[in-house]
Amino acid sequence: MTNGFAELGLGSAVTDAARAAGWDEPTPLQHAAASVLRRGGNVVLNASAGAGVTGAYAMPLLDRIDGGDVARANPSMLVLVPTQERAAQIADALASLAGATGIAVRSVGSGWRVSGAHVVVTTPQRALEGVQTSELKLDTVAMLVITDLDRIFALDAAAAVETLVPLVPRDAQRVVSAGSLTPDVERFIEAHVRRALTVPPRPAAPPRVAESAETVGQIGYMVVDEAAKSETLARLLESVTESAVVRARTARRAESIAGELSRRGIIDGERDIHIVAFDAPASDAARVISADVPFSAEQLTAFHGGGGTVLVTPAEVDHLRRIAAAAQFALKHRRVREADSSGIDSFRRAIADALATEDIAAQLLVLEPLFEQHDPAEVAAALSALLRRRAPAPAATAAESASAGAPPAQQTGAGFTRLFISIGTRDNIRPGDLVGAITGEANIKGEQVGRIDIRDSFSVVEVASSVAERVIRALNGTTMRGRSLRVDFDRKEMGGAGRPARRSTGRGRGR
Repeated sequence: MTNGFAELGLGSAVTDAARAAGWDEPTPLQHAAASVLRRGGNVVLNASAGAGVTGAYAMPLLDRIDGGDVARANPSMLVLVPTQERAAQIADALASLAGATGIAVRSVGSGWRVSGAHVVVTTPQRALEGVQTSELKLDTVAMLVITDLDRIFALDAAAAVETLVPLVPRDAQRVVSAGSLTPDVERFIEAHVRRALTVPPRPAAPPRVAESAETVGQIGYMVVDEAAKSETLARLLESVTESAVVRARTARRAESIAGELSRRGIIDGERDIHIVAFDAPASDAARVISADVPFSAEQLTAFHGGGGTVLVTPAEVDHLRRIAAAAQFALKHRRVREADSSGIDSFRRAIADALATEDIAAQLLVLEPLFEQHDPAEVAAALSALLRRRAPAPAATAAESASAGAPPAQQTGAGFTRLFISIGTRDNIRPGDLVGAITGEANIKGEQVGRIDIRDSFSVVEVASSVAERVIRALNGTTMRGRSLRVDFDRKEMGGAGRPARRSTGRGRGR
């Protein structure tokens, strides 16, 4: 197999390290971004986890850093990320790519020493603290990378970013990645990332989510934590009698999965099951499973033109939705069959569903003070105990009826006010998403939410008149599905009347 990374024009040290890390070929995003970044140009990577974002900026930027000066005190490259956990992960990945180049990569946080680092990876808040204590100096930074900027804004770190950017030299190369180019992200790019090339290029007109009649097929997807993928694959394949192929991101990963399934007895030489890498030839197997999310719409079409299932981590769901929309595939969420009848697996999967489909950024802000006093796992366990102890409320029965297609009693007229919310079906929003956001952000009860009409680009929601102002204040500027919400009283000039609803439910928690 040829080394496709060499075609990017990068030095052998970085490309050899990429191959040693098990990366077979550059992703389309990495191909498109490499030449611009090598020349020192500013770039906006309109992509999220699953598209190869880290490699897209890391390989060309690391290739430009002189790792010979091991005694240097200040960094050449600063990478800002949404969370400290993500900072440690990216620092490990960059250190692996730096390989034998002599480039020192560090993360600001517990367990890392920043002194002597060429590359520093941290959150905006921790970077600002480092600057204020003189632990981190930015006057030598030649490359500023801000990853998942839409997530950073959703976690209320916009002020820290806006404070940090002017401290970086004006002539520093700037790279921003964002899964969704929200208005806040667009404003930041306009102000701080001038003359940037967007990769992939922006379409001349905003993309439209294909109607169900326009889709070319349906693909199932399962939200699975990385560590649980082997277990999930084993359950999917243990009763398969027809031919099956499992595709993995790299050849090394395919070998690892095959070894695990062989140890479990799933691959036994008797059944027609094959584990192959993404770059393996097309297969006519009756059943196709992608153990990793494909990099592009083209790969998704090539692998799943006839259907099948994609295993996706929570962080990669946005990327899967993006490439599925581009390839005009409808996505259907699927679950692994229950392993027992105790209800525990069902409860766990309900949580996994919420991680994949709910906008949890606001909830992280609510819990953040507790994370400073307790281990996050303990906080999650306490919440689990509260949820499993609480008896189902009557409203839940109404919600189940609504989701089953039997609308509960509608509550309209006096006592309720219609609100305009700037998100709709093109954002894959559901009634339950809106109810959860409204009740969670405004701290109101489910029965104070009335009829919900979800339309193409906006929604009209009835709330109790006594809490309407509170809902507007609480939701304005929050982020849902990567978009910054605009919420106001519904008015005709906003398009709140005279247009047919795309989908509607009765009051309460319809999903």
